[in-house]
Amino acid sequence: MKKILLIATGGTIASRETEHGLRPALSADDLRAAMGVKDAAVDTLDLLALDSTNIAPPHWERIARCVADCRQAHDGIIISHGTDTMAYTAAALYYMLEHIDRPVVLTGAQRPLGTADSDAGANLRLAARAALSGHAGVMIAFGGRIIHGNAAKKVHSLADDAFRSIGRTEIDLDAAPVPPSAPFCLHGTLERRVAVLRLYPGMSPDAVTTCIKAGCRGLIIEGYGLGSVPTEDAEASFLPALQLAREAGCTVVLTTQCIEGGADIRRYEVGVRAAELGALSGGTLPIEALYALLLQRLAESPAGTPLTSLDVAEK
Repeated sequence: MKKILLIATGGTIASRETEHGLRPALSADDLRAAMGVKDAAVDTLDLLALDSTNIAPPHWERIARCVADCRQAHDGIIISHGTDTMAYTAAALYYMLEHIDRPVVLTGAQRPLGTADSDAGANLRLAARAALSGHAGVMIAFGGRIIHGNAAKKVHSLADDAFRSIGRTEIDLDAAPVPPSAPFCLHGTLERRVAVLRLYPGMSPDAVTTCIKAGCRGLIIEGYGLGSVPTEDAEASFLPALQLAREAGCTVVLTTQCIEGGADIRRYEVGVRAAELGALSGGTLPIEALYALLLQRLAESPAGTPLTSLDVAEK
C-alpha cells in the first residue's frame, strides 16, 4: 500500500475564529480525515502553525529539510499552507528540492475546513490524487488546477481557483509521469539579503542605492513592459545606481510588472543600457519564483561577485 505524508504548516485551511480574526488552530490529524484517502496510508506531521503572511525563508529551509528527511519513507508528500505566500513557498521548494523523485504537493483553502461552503475538502482530495500520481516534483493543487511550483501566482484574493500558471502549462495528472533527469539534490540554505522593488513613475534611484548600502547581495526590480529602468532621458536616471550595484557585487535582476509575457531587456534601450551594467533578465518567471531562485543561487555563490546568469530559461 502506498503511503502519503501530510505536513501541516497552518494557513486558512487550518484556522478557527478568535477575538482577533482567523488564526491557525487545526492539526494535521484534523485535516487528514477530509482527504478521503482509502487506498493509501496517511502519516501526519505538525511542523508549523502559521498564517502564511508570517512565513519567511528560514521556514522554507525547515520545510525543505523535513521533506528531504521524510521522502524515502513516503510515495508522496502534501504540505497544507496558507494561500497568501503559497506560491513563494512552492517556488522555494521547487529550487531547494532539485530533482525530487516523488510528488511534493502544496494545498490550502480560501475558507477554513469545516465551515460553510469550504473549499478545503476538495483541495485536500485533489492534493491526495496528485501525491499518489507518481508525477515527481513540487506543485500546487488548488481549485481544480495542478501547477508547477515555479509557475504559480495567486491572482485573486477570494476565488476558489485563486492560482494561475505563469509561463508553463499546468500538470496533467492523467499523462504519463516523467522521471527526474538527475539524482535528488537538497539545496538547504538560502541567502537572506535580497530585496524586491516595484518601479513607479517618478521613483527615485535612491531606493536602489539604499538597498545596496544596506548590504543586499541581490535586488529584483519590477519594471514596466519587458523590463526596464529610467535612463538619462528621465528626471532621475537609475544607471548610476546600477553601476554602484555592480561595484558592490550586488546582482540586479530586471523583471516585469505584467503577469504574462515575461521580461526581455534586449529589446529597448531602457533595458539594454541596464544589461550593459550587468543587470540580468527575469525571463518568464513570476516574481515569486524569481525571488526564490535568486535566494538559492546567491546562497551558493561567493560574496562580492554578482551573478552573470540565472539560467531562467532552464528553470
